[in-house]
Amino acid sequence: MRDSRLPLFAGIVLFWTYRILVMWVFPGPGGPPGTAALLAGTGAAVALGVLQARALAWRGSLGNLTAQAVLAYAPLLVLGGAWRPASPLLMASVLLLAAPARARRPAAASIVAAEFAIRAVWLPGADAGYAAWAAVVTLTGGLQFLALARLGHLVRALEATRAELAARRAAGERLRIARGLRAELGRRLSAAAASADPAEITAAARAALARARSVADDYRDRSLTAEIEAARTVLAASGVPVRVEADAAAPSAPRADAALAGVLRRTVVAALRDGRPDGCVIECRTGPGGPERLRVAFSGPVPPFAEPLAASAAEIAGLGGRLATGPAVEAEIPRARAWAGGPVSAAPWLAFAVLLVLELDHLGTVAASVVMARDAGVTVDPARLAVAAVALPLVAALQLYHVLPRGEARPRRWALPAQIVLVLAAFAVAGPLVPADYGGLPATYGGLVAGVVLLNVRPPWSWAAAAALLLMPFPLLYGARPPAVVLLSLLASAGFMISVHALGRLPVAAARLDRARRELVRTSVLRERLRIARDVHDLLGSQLSAIIIRGAIAAGPADGARLAELAGAALATVRSIGADPAPLRLAAEVESARDLLDAAGARVGVTVAEPPAEIAALFAVVLRESVTNVVRHARARRCEIAITPARLRVSNDGAPRPGTGPAGTGLANLRSRAAEAGGALTVVHADGRFTLTVEMPAGPSDPARLGGDADGVDPVAGAQLGHR
Repeated sequence: MRDSRLPLFAGIVLFWTYRILVMWVFPGPGGPPGTAALLAGTGAAVALGVLQARALAWRGSLGNLTAQAVLAYAPLLVLGGAWRPASPLLMASVLLLAAPARARRPAAASIVAAEFAIRAVWLPGADAGYAAWAAVVTLTGGLQFLALARLGHLVRALEATRAELAARRAAGERLRIARGLRAELGRRLSAAAASADPAEITAAARAALARARSVADDYRDRSLTAEIEAARTVLAASGVPVRVEADAAAPSAPRADAALAGVLRRTVVAALRDGRPDGCVIECRTGPGGPERLRVAFSGPVPPFAEPLAASAAEIAGLGGRLATGPAVEAEIPRARAWAGGPVSAAPWLAFAVLLVLELDHLGTVAASVVMARDAGVTVDPARLAVAAVALPLVAALQLYHVLPRGEARPRRWALPAQIVLVLAAFAVAGPLVPADYGGLPATYGGLVAGVVLLNVRPPWSWAAAAALLLMPFPLLYGARPPAVVLLSLLASAGFMISVHALGRLPVAAARLDRARRELVRTSVLRERLRIARDVHDLLGSQLSAIIIRGAIAAGPADGARLAELAGAALATVRSIGADPAPLRLAAEVESARDLLDAAGARVGVTVAEPPAEIAALFAVVLRESVTNVVRHARARRCEIAITPARLRVSNDGAPRPGTGPAGTGLANLRSRAAEAGGALTVVHADGRFTLTVEMPAGPSDPARLGGDADGVDPVAGAQLGHR
């Protein structure tokens, strides 16, 4: 934020330094004011600079605008024409801050009109030409400082809204997934909860568990880039040659990224499971321009892909795209629109418009100088005039080309050397076009080009080139001039250099921040998907597994009632996704674990010393998954559960030998939960016993991470899902 305000501060300092020096050295018509008046004017200038910096950089108030207006015009009473136009910054403040907003433009126009009227009618020695110049300076300077202030505000606004936007996108993704889970699993579990038939309940639980596992796999933290690498690895390991043609850029929207990743994963799985492909080509086009496309083509015998990709087809249709499952699988999703109407879209065009005004001001100054010189009888060389008429508009066009809105893309390399050559030719050939007494060719053209040099050349070469462009015009235009004139012209050129540099740099900075914001939103959404996948596996999966295990040993109506109760609890878990449920209760999980192990024929030993509430929520999740794994994968005769305020230990004597069972994600999920809480999970398999231990540090502030993330993402289902 400090960096985004620096050009504004530098511009204000140069503006008032120039004004103060002009007031002391060239007081204007009517003779020099007294020293006391000059000191008072200097104090007013300093005070105005402070007020204007505060208003334009940090937002001002009605009192600030009032004080600016008083200090901008009151010195005219004692300094007269020596008080040069001080209203450009006042105009910028009014355009930025005046309320109501609809009054800003009329108020700014009245400031320009007042500047003209004061110097054309009221001041002694009034001159219409000088008054018109003062009005133009007010207009162009006001727009210039408005751009510097507004662009800085836009950059800071982007920084301030990144976390909020990420939270909203993550919350939206959570609700979207929740609706899908309720639609897919709610019907099956509702029927199971209303049934008294153990076989029917168990069958419904099996179907729901299969879908839950599929959902958990679909919502893993996998981007299209990661899926391409995974597909390359899996296909190569299966002996299928694969060629990948993919853009480096990721899809612009997180949902499009996830949808295309799902298409690729399901296509590869189906091809390897039901076919014998001879080769594969993966084509991915996600760069700028046009829709985002994925094409997966296999050679050799492959199965039909319509059924395996049915879920993907529905998801892509929901994004406005299409999925074709002919000989090749082709997915196409319309590109997400840019942040239309937002700060990033406005910033480059605002910079372009202000620089256009500055260029027109310079061209108008040259034209006015030629007209005034001819009216005074000065001969204007036609050849020099022709050079100026060609070179200066080309310089202006190249200036505008450098700030033309193009995101982070850089202009072509030839543009800057061409601009430097043209402006030097204008100084050398057209410089003597009009005597300096009539305005001549503005030396500030050097500052305009120097600002572009600072944008496109690396230091220290840019500093040397910019300094040369600032100093070179003076011997070419003026010859030997008083040091005060050179100093004032140099300050004016430096001011324009800073303005052009800021006008070109800040839109690029805004584009970079916008890209960072998009990446933050993408990461937040992917993290949200991972959390839900983990919770579906750990919590809902454990509940459904418990129903299946109990259903396998059910013997009568009482067992059917218990199974229906468990199905109802699983249904409550599905419905809680996307809501704000209460955390799991450790005591209830301990009793549930005891019942499940008893039903499986294992003796249970339980010792509990109640931990703090936050740790208890994490332990409840770990205990549920651990006991489900014991019943599903082990033939335990004895299971020990020991809980202390900082440790959970689950040990059984029936674990299979390492490597004999299928690999799963349960332990990885539990390790992730423990690490997020600041603890550690360890497993030991020795002497026929399998022991899982979770150790927590003493006194964690939010061990279960249920209070939200530091990046501003709202609390999600997390360890809260599946409460009883």
